Amino acid sequence: MRILLCCLVVASALGPGSLVHAQSQEAGRPSAEDLTAAYLAFITGRSLEAAGDVEAAAASHRRAAALDPSSPDIWAELAGLYARANQPEEAVEAAEAALEQDPENPEAHRILGLVYAARAGSRGGDAEDLSRAIAHLERARNPVSPDPALYLTLGRLYLGSQNPTQAREILDEVLEAEPQFTEALALLAQAYEAEGQWADAAAVYERAILAGPRRARYRRELAAALLNAGQPDRALEVLSELVRFRPDDAGGWFSLSNLELQLGNPDGAVAAARRVMELEPDGLRGPYILSRALGLQGRYREMIDTLGPVLERAREENVAPNQIVSLLQSLSGAHVQLGDHDAAIENLAAALELVPSDLGIQAQLAQAYLSAGQFDAAEDVVARAQRERPDNLALLRLEAQALSARGELDEAATVLEGALERHRTEPIAHVALANLYSEAGRVDDAVQVLTVAETQFPDNALIVFQLGAVLERAGRNVEAEVAFRRVLDQNPEDAQTLNYLGYMLAERGERLDESISLIQRALEIDPNNGSYLDSLGWAYFKQDQFELAEPPLRRAGDQLQGNSVVQDHLGDLLYKIERYAEAVVVWERALAGDRDGVDLLEIERKLSDARARLAR
Repeated sequence: MRILLCCLVVASALGPGSLVHAQSQEAGRPSAEDLTAAYLAFITGRSLEAAGDVEAAAASHRRAAALDPSSPDIWAELAGLYARANQPEEAVEAAEAALEQDPENPEAHRILGLVYAARAGSRGGDAEDLSRAIAHLERARNPVSPDPALYLTLGRLYLGSQNPTQAREILDEVLEAEPQFTEALALLAQAYEAEGQWADAAAVYERAILAGPRRARYRRELAAALLNAGQPDRALEVLSELVRFRPDDAGGWFSLSNLELQLGNPDGAVAAARRVMELEPDGLRGPYILSRALGLQGRYREMIDTLGPVLERAREENVAPNQIVSLLQSLSGAHVQLGDHDAAIENLAAALELVPSDLGIQAQLAQAYLSAGQFDAAEDVVARAQRERPDNLALLRLEAQALSARGELDEAATVLEGALERHRTEPIAHVALANLYSEAGRVDDAVQVLTVAETQFPDNALIVFQLGAVLERAGRNVEAEVAFRRVLDQNPEDAQTLNYLGYMLAERGERLDESISLIQRALEIDPNNGSYLDSLGWAYFKQDQFELAEPPLRRAGDQLQGNSVVQDHLGDLLYKIERYAEAVVVWERALAGDRDGVDLLEIERKLSDARARLAR
């Protein structure tokens, strides 16, 4: 502060007359009496604030400023008082008054920076407030003696303004002075994450754990960084250790369950999710993560039984709409897998009421209507969504799908041809048109579209896979196999291609040992995939190994109750092993399912035969 005690000491030494004389030499300066009164008012203001009387403290500081109007420190002190009292407008006014007297006053810049930072936070990261906050805090920095709180705020602001490199520079500076500053370490790790430097982020989180070993959050963040850095085993080790030493840490168990899901370990995910539910019996995240794990296992009925009561409780407790929407989407997905399209539609329609403009839910609802054969309803959903997004590729594909379902293949082709003209840089636009051409029997056109697409996207395996699928549906099996082999040459672990090729061989009754080997490799990658289980069971069925065929076909049938092909395969097996009553139930389910890819007359014939055998 400019009003220093030394002023009073000098005044005392020279006497009042001498100080007045000195003042008279500099016109406009406060008198000695005013300086003394200003200082006393300043000290009184601090005492009043300490006593909790903010209003009186502010009045005392303003009195000091009136007595010594050119002192920036008095205004800066008043700005700090208002900031601490959560009066941001008054704090800004006082700080700006300080800067009028001294444009470099660090305290005034600090207060303005903190006020604008708080305002940016309350406004969701307003760009103007962020910029102002950063500018003022930069001018308040003192590299000689860095203020950790100021540097931490500045680092956070740089992260919020999408400038992680500058954030790292600031945080490195404060960590040189305080290497164990855990909050700064956590922010530094986030800056590395923002730059995609996951290994560096993991290393910093490990430093934060050493500095604050009780911080479970840092261990969870470390596991996520390790996973992104391509070290899933180490991530699993970190979380397993966390829950071993802190068995009541629900957040740790939740992270463990989520990680097990990402690693394709549904059993571990289920166990961890159930522990979350034990620790948080009224919580939502435990049942939600459990439902995802059950879905990965194909246990869709249990998934529904888990989510139903939770959804009801969430509605009663007025849980945030986005959380309810997630529950409704999960429920809908489970109902789709079980072939209950009406229930799926009901849940998605309820979700859409909560978030009317959500493109993902609009698309899911339209697809559910299509699966249920409700084409008018599907087209209505798509048309409403297209009012806001007339050129959205996903909606154009759904529009074409609805037209195709009505048998209007030429109109559907026109839609997708137009979509491809506007979305040539998106591989899925090429794939969608090729599929439509294939469905319309225009195989050569489909092959041409995919051949051109492969030239444009030489590293996109989906295009080559789709080429194989188009050729297989056209009966050009040798060419199809060549395409599938090309995909596997590029990626031997492509589970979808392994399964498709294996199933194609099984359907033809050719090289069944190789067929089984290919499908088993797919199941090693995705062990609970119902389609892959059906393929394996069907290959064993073709080998007349009915005992081996039954377990995977039953699992597939339980998972995919609305899939007519899967139910038909299971029915064929049950008929072969003379379980006619069960075969009748399954074939009836096939007729009630999606009816896609099956000969309905043939199923009815087999169903009639099974019923006749039961009647004997």
